[in-house]
Amino acid sequence: MKEKLVELLWENNIIGVNFQEPVTFKSGIRSPIYCDFRKIQAHSELRSLVATLLAEMIGPDVDGIIGVATGALSHSSILGHILNLPIGYVRPDSKPKDHGLKKLIEGMDVSGQNIVVVEDLVSTAGSLINNAKIVEMHNAKRIELLSIFSYDMEISKRELQEAGYSFKSLLTIHDLMPVLMKNLSAEECISLEDWVEAPEKWFDLYKHTFDLGFLTTLRRNSQSIICMGIDPVVDALPFEYSKDGIAGAVQFFIDLLQQMKARDVMPGMFKLNDGFYAKYPSGYPALARLLNSLTEIDTMGFNFSYPPVIADAKRADIGKSSQNYAEQYLGNTRWSGITIAPYMGEDSIMPFAKFCNKNNAKGVYILNKTSNPGSKDFQMLKMADGRFMYQHVTDKIIEWAKGRPGVGAVVGGNSLEELAVIMKAYTGKNIPLLIPGVGAQGGSAKDVANVARETNFELSLIRINSSSGLTHPWYKKPGDTIPAANECFELCINELQKLNEEVGLTEAVLV
Repeated sequence: MKEKLVELLWENNIIGVNFQEPVTFKSGIRSPIYCDFRKIQAHSELRSLVATLLAEMIGPDVDGIIGVATGALSHSSILGHILNLPIGYVRPDSKPKDHGLKKLIEGMDVSGQNIVVVEDLVSTAGSLINNAKIVEMHNAKRIELLSIFSYDMEISKRELQEAGYSFKSLLTIHDLMPVLMKNLSAEECISLEDWVEAPEKWFDLYKHTFDLGFLTTLRRNSQSIICMGIDPVVDALPFEYSKDGIAGAVQFFIDLLQQMKARDVMPGMFKLNDGFYAKYPSGYPALARLLNSLTEIDTMGFNFSYPPVIADAKRADIGKSSQNYAEQYLGNTRWSGITIAPYMGEDSIMPFAKFCNKNNAKGVYILNKTSNPGSKDFQMLKMADGRFMYQHVTDKIIEWAKGRPGVGAVVGGNSLEELAVIMKAYTGKNIPLLIPGVGAQGGSAKDVANVARETNFELSLIRINSSSGLTHPWYKKPGDTIPAANECFELCINELQKLNEEVGLTEAVLV
């Protein structure tokens, strides 16, 4: 019967594999295997078979069924009908409603009863254990746990054992493997077996094979996680360049690129701040020239593709205006991405986010918690739930990033406490971070990298920005001595190399 069930699950696309876009569990673990047991309700034969097999696993002395919201509710209802038992459920997110009787458990009264808590799918078992504990708090006599499917990971076994609950599953990953393996290529079989052996390590082992658009671009350019912000300050440059204004500044950076090539020292991304070019009548033609040079670095002899180039434009407007801005920047094949502001909401964001896919491969960095002093005026406002506004923006970015690889966030590196909060929220969700605020603004690239390691955030999806510290480190104020051009190039390259070393990357974290 189990073999027939697994075949039906596969045939109806309720279980399957996707090695290019693995699913992400709440724990952050990525999996090439997906399961959508809600679809069972659309297939009467499957629905009956699952319910019958689950009912056979429930003993005669059980007094009631509690379903884990929301995936297991329909299954627990059918079980209750078959076994003629009362049913109930713990409210979603384990929060009592704020009106009516304010119950945490709806349906049956579990006090003094022998209860089976039913889940549809178990990965790390966190939700199932949490529901069981709430049932226990409501004085259930005995609690048993049951699921349709379990990935049978060591972490779930350990958590269930420590929690002290009896657990059974109708199917485990080992029941699925024979059907999956006979439908996969030899390479996919090896990858799948590697996942079953070590789910937590699988993504790092295979991430270089995924085509996730902009995320893949970042991972393939993670020889450095430093972003070089090229924001020209004409007066800071040697006279032979500054005498020609913005055009001379651009020539300085083009010459610097050649020197960087000769030293084989590169950042992991470039960022051009629109405002530093827009103020000059000839600023945009100069910007276009620099952009062309930056996106041709791979023809200069490097053995890796050129780093992405981001427009630091902080756009976003009403829908039609955003569409025009998005086409201006992201419809341009030379720009890899853009920074935008979230204040006007979803309709201003989506015209940009639609370019975040494996075909367009663009990045969209949304301002989340910025590094400027005025960020406290709005971003640090406490909301009704006690959290800061920037945390609500974090929630929206997570929502907008689903199914849109390349939607990311701008998070200041000069406030490590907020950075840690945000990194924890984003860990495992494939959300890239652009982190300004190091160097002149007081942050440290080393500290930022350490926070990423402490929160298990993927280092290859981070770009730590430094602008003035990399483009004119000798110039702090008007009147400062400006070295000769060759010395300037040397200072810029040395600072970049120093930052690369400061973050402490090793081969193990590179793609």
